[in-house]
Amino acid sequence: MKRILNLLILMVLVFSVPAVAATGEANGEIGFNFGSTQLDSDTGLDSATSLAVRGGYFFNKNFELEGQIASSSQDQEVQGTDVDGTFRMYMVNGLYNFQTPKEIVPYVMAGVGMMDTEVTLSDPFLGTVSDTDNSTAYQVGGGSRFFFGKTKKTAFRVDLSMIQESTFNETSTHTNVSAGFSWKLGGN
Repeated sequence: MKRILNLLILMVLVFSVPAVAATGEANGEIGFNFGSTQLDSDTGLDSATSLAVRGGYFFNKNFELEGQIASSSQDQEVQGTDVDGTFRMYMVNGLYNFQTPKEIVPYVMAGVGMMDTEVTLSDPFLGTVSDTDNSTAYQVGGGSRFFFGKTKKTAFRVDLSMIQESTFNETSTHTNVSAGFSWKLGGN
């Protein structure tokens, strides 16, 4: 985790020259986010650390379709039992980018995909029990990209999203807050 934070700080320092917003037709985007997921209270876990990788294609300056693979995990003790939860999302998101005259591009997104949930319970008396389940997942959210650098191809990205899924016969809503970097692919 320290390596990721050091890398993020280094990238901000290297590419800190403001630029014009850089979304446009026939361009792509690739990036990663690191954050925290506030898990639904029905899960028995509080919050989880999350890491996501994203890649997208801009149909025009406003509309983008992106794929997202994300993983969140949390390990905590609940009433003397060690509970380890891992949540993996595979999403396809549609984004609407609001164009502004500056280097800031806010957006809203909605997506659908799949959530895999794995829970492992370790008790000193009962041993270890593990179970998995998956379901369709839905995501809505928003955020912003802050473009910088001479080439206008690097952006600091922040997201806030809500994910709803139904695993283990429970419908849960999780809130994810994340930040990371994205890079524009293409010439425009």
